[in-house]
Amino acid sequence: MTQKSSATSSSDNPEQPQQAPEQSVAKPARPGKPAKNLYEPYDTPMIFWRAIRGMAHLIFALILNVRVVGRQHVPKEGAFILASNHLSWVDVPLLPAYLKRKVVYMAKEEVFHSKVGWLIRFLGAFPVKRGEADRQSLRAADQQLKAGKVFIIFPEGTRSKIHKLGKAHAGLGMIALRSGVPVVPVAIWGSEHALKKFRPHVTISFGEPITLTPKGKKMTREDIEDATDQVMRRIASMMPPDYRGVYGEEASGVEAHVKTEEAPETLQ
Repeated sequence: MTQKSSATSSSDNPEQPQQAPEQSVAKPARPGKPAKNLYEPYDTPMIFWRAIRGMAHLIFALILNVRVVGRQHVPKEGAFILASNHLSWVDVPLLPAYLKRKVVYMAKEEVFHSKVGWLIRFLGAFPVKRGEADRQSLRAADQQLKAGKVFIIFPEGTRSKIHKLGKAHAGLGMIALRSGVPVVPVAIWGSEHALKKFRPHVTISFGEPITLTPKGKKMTREDIEDATDQVMRRIASMMPPDYRGVYGEEASGVEAHVKTEEAPETLQ
């Protein structure tokens, strides 16, 4: 005679409570690893930021011949926007390497899902969806500026493959008008030769801050486009004519081309 097993299934015994399925518990973040909310840039400790900045500055001194113009135009405190043209991937780490303050900036969404995504986050970046109006990234920029941060944006949205200024997206104008913070125009040229030539000359030129305001009480699409174009014309006017692209004719009436210094600037 076989002995009946005392174990019964939950379907055979309806009074037995069913056990809840096991829930996956998120692993705690490693020390120094940014949180999962990609739209909240990681606040890198200043000691790490200075170390990273110093190493980047040293690397660029070895592979590039960098000249910096107009550093006195960069505010020493308070929130502001750095709007720069974009010729090479080098521009992204190059610009912060020559600033004393920590920065936050937008980077294309795809980068955050790559192997270096954690590093991009650690350096203060948050994602933007290219080719569409990404309201989340615009709100993130607003929040960072309200917190007194320095925000870097490349208004063209991508690198220029022909090494000339392309038409900028209106996100710059919208962020500048909504926040009310000054915009420091930045012109970079020569970076397109990085890693292609031995220590090519690269110039970073900072222009005088621009404060943008809407024409009326309510911000319009025309205000946003005008604000964006105003900054881009200023950037173009700071560059050699061959780099001005679609803003070439407009830039000629803004201001004369800024001459570069003869000697590379040292880290301060």
